[in-house]
Amino acid sequence: MPAGSARVLRRLVVAAVAVAVILAGAGTAAANDWLQIFRTEQVAPVTIGTADLTALPDLSAYGDVAVTSEDAAHQVSDAATAAAETGLDVPAVTTTLPRGIRGEPIYQVGGEVSATFTFSAERASQAAAHAGKTLPPPPPGLDGSQVRLVAGPGVAQVWSSSAGMPALLVGRAVAPSAFSSGVPFETVREYLLSLPGLSEDVAAQLRTFTEDGSTLPLPVPADQVTTSSAQVNGAPATVLATRDRTMVAVVWVDDDVLTAVAGALDTDEVLSVAQDLR
Repeated sequence: MPAGSARVLRRLVVAAVAVAVILAGAGTAAANDWLQIFRTEQVAPVTIGTADLTALPDLSAYGDVAVTSEDAAHQVSDAATAAAETGLDVPAVTTTLPRGIRGEPIYQVGGEVSATFTFSAERASQAAAHAGKTLPPPPPGLDGSQVRLVAGPGVAQVWSSSAGMPALLVGRAVAPSAFSSGVPFETVREYLLSLPGLSEDVAAQLRTFTEDGSTLPLPVPADQVTTSSAQVNGAPATVLATRDRTMVAVVWVDDDVLTAVAGALDTDEVLSVAQDLR
């Protein structure tokens, strides 16, 4: 992967976690003294311009971020081993592989990942001042409150092209969910949407999401990627395609499990693989 593409990918991953943990929505189920505030049932794109992506707040500017993983990603020998380690049904590609893709896939698995964000009014005030802004007064109870995102485990299968480069990826993971230490999430959401660094356009898009905590925002750089909607075996899906036509991906959620198919293919080929997964 070119260095520029890798940097974009890293920023998108950070942005996705930040948006999912902090800005997604609200629910009301209790779990282990934490309040469940988000459970992914579908994904939806959030269009972000280059300037928006660059200015997107780093969560560490507003508090502490602690990330833990039960098991680092590693390669395993086959689908049976991947299923045993993750507890997931490993998707099987039953259609004929698209032209140029060969052989058997490589299997990668990873354990559950948890990220806990602790809001600091002092740190947020410093970040706002650095940006030449004044921090809005935090709602009662927000200072020191926590939001925890949990996702995974997951498995990915990667096929090579006839040129030896990765050409098709099929991945599946337990979809993200999030929990709060107790502050009503509507309050957290509206406050954080008002903080400096998040553009009005992005905030407006996020406010259109349902407040039942079921839609995972997927940040998309508008100058590099286009999006469209599709159905994969009855489930709503988001299709992403790079503007240079080098990569297409489709992502959807079914029964708390997120599945993605991506490759150096055209949209019809990717959707054909997705529709025929078993």
